[in-house]
Amino acid sequence: MDDSKFFTVEKVPPMFAGGGRDWSVDLLRCVSCFMVCALHSSWQTMPYMRGLVEPGTIEWVSGAAYRIMFGSPTVLFVMVSGIFFLSPERHVTAKKIWKKNVLKMTCAYIFWCLVYAIYRIHVMDPQPEITASFFIREWLHQEYHLWYIPMIVGLYILVPILRPITASGDTKIFRYLIGIFIGALILNTIYTWPEFPYGEFYIFPALEKTPMDLICQYTFWMLFGWIAYTYRPGKKFRYFIYAVGIAMAIIGFIISLFNFYYAGDTGATAVTRKFTIVTFCKNTAIFYFIVTHFRDHEFSELGKKILGKLSSCTLMIYLIHWLFLDLMFDHGFLYDNGVSPWIGVWIYAIIAYIAGGISGVIVQAAWKWIKKIWKTSTSHNTTC
Repeated sequence: MDDSKFFTVEKVPPMFAGGGRDWSVDLLRCVSCFMVCALHSSWQTMPYMRGLVEPGTIEWVSGAAYRIMFGSPTVLFVMVSGIFFLSPERHVTAKKIWKKNVLKMTCAYIFWCLVYAIYRIHVMDPQPEITASFFIREWLHQEYHLWYIPMIVGLYILVPILRPITASGDTKIFRYLIGIFIGALILNTIYTWPEFPYGEFYIFPALEKTPMDLICQYTFWMLFGWIAYTYRPGKKFRYFIYAVGIAMAIIGFIISLFNFYYAGDTGATAVTRKFTIVTFCKNTAIFYFIVTHFRDHEFSELGKKILGKLSSCTLMIYLIHWLFLDLMFDHGFLYDNGVSPWIGVWIYAIIAYIAGGISGVIVQAAWKWIKKIWKTSTSHNTTC
């Protein structure tokens, strides 16, 4: 690669061609999972998220900081999924996806909806009368953060349609896809910012007629994840991406400060959330920083072991961390003892992350033990 030029891109060796493992991708997955824990920890613990403070206070400022710092980690997960599922070097078929991935995630979704339903019923005050219809209704009521599972199942179903695009190796198509993706994100950013000049009368009616929401969704994030991993920018252009990512994060933070009311996914806060050019620049910078600087990093054997274990447990951490956060918050684990919410966000996130990882290791060990017992029992019965 000629690093003397500003815009240079090279195709990197595929991760799966020689059966190797790219530890930078494992690290990216672990970092993304911690961002999820930290974001939800700030929701649980910071009073600004519960409407308990006046707009414009220092607590509100901290809310804007956490929103931009940890916001939209899900798209990084989706980008990692793109690396694994859209790589032409891997043998991925529709039958294999349905039999392994879709079935696994669907069973996980059903089980964890049940777990959270039981927990919600347990903490209800006063305790309700538990009838069959009430229990089923609570079971079918999706816990907020579990929305990720149906979304990723939908992406898995689309993988056989997306793989021919990446297998084509047509860089013109890749550039075109990235171009319309960035364009749609810019339009969506304008649309989600009601304060945009003359937007209500001239811009929004036009944008509502475009398919920008469809283009901004996770399908394009998945495609972009594989493209960004496979085609690595040169040093100068990569540093430019880092600078833009930091600048857009600062801009998003400032925009949030102008919005002195909690507006959820509407208003200026939406500019710092999913499917905007702000989160695209920030998360692209994070993605490239990790996969570039750690791809050739020599991890120690212990580091590889820890990283591998955590990486294999990210789904379990995602599924169970909210339960740990609820338990800690509802029982005043920190704040009844005078711990600052600013520090508490990090402590809660670390505890939930580690507890989820330990739970994942225990579940994996238990599952291996069950399979071993089952295999031994089956083999014994066959012999007899």
